[in-house]
Amino acid sequence: MGVGARFEKLVMDLLPALGLAPKTTRLKIFREGVEVGEVDIVAIDEKGDTYAIEVKAGKVDISGVRQAYVNAMLMGAKPLVIARGYADEGARQLAKELGVEVVLLPDYIFLSLDDLYTAFASGLARFFKAVLSLYTNLYQYLDYIKECQDMECICKKISCKELFKKLPKEARNIEMISLVLELHNAMPMICEEVDQCIRFLKSTNKPCGSQSRENTP
Repeated sequence: MGVGARFEKLVMDLLPALGLAPKTTRLKIFREGVEVGEVDIVAIDEKGDTYAIEVKAGKVDISGVRQAYVNAMLMGAKPLVIARGYADEGARQLAKELGVEVVLLPDYIFLSLDDLYTAFASGLARFFKAVLSLYTNLYQYLDYIKECQDMECICKKISCKELFKKLPKEARNIEMISLVLELHNAMPMICEEVDQCIRFLKSTNKPCGSQSRENTP
């Protein structure tokens, strides 16, 4: 099942919370035997009003707003778009002008566990990229800025303008820099632990920690 289909299924499950009862999906609109449009979902509210719902897995643009409006007019229904946001201000203004209702679902509503895993993995990759980039570019300055508690202090000691040109946007904040400083300060202890683990492995051919587990009653 593709992203669009999964998002549409999610929307179907959410419609009752919006006061709408889904009636059919993928309704094709014909005029004189020719297909002129297709409505993603047709739903009815408590008053009996019919809604032609356009579902967008991403952000709705001007074309999407226009399509929702035209399809609704063709079938004599009220236009409704459900999406994750507006592609631009033009789409927002057109929806307002045409009277197209738009329901925006927050980005933290994931479509499936696979989507959640992908988002988590992507975020984790960006995090490690930011840390590595910061550590590489700040290494020679770490001793100069280790006492700093804010960006103002750091930028007085080094050129933040030049530094930020080399960093991803996720790394341009005091929280990430503080994390890198903590990592730098802990590096000797980390290296010592790793070295001890390697020596233990070479001497026993056992996984690290196995000795302590064997001695545990």
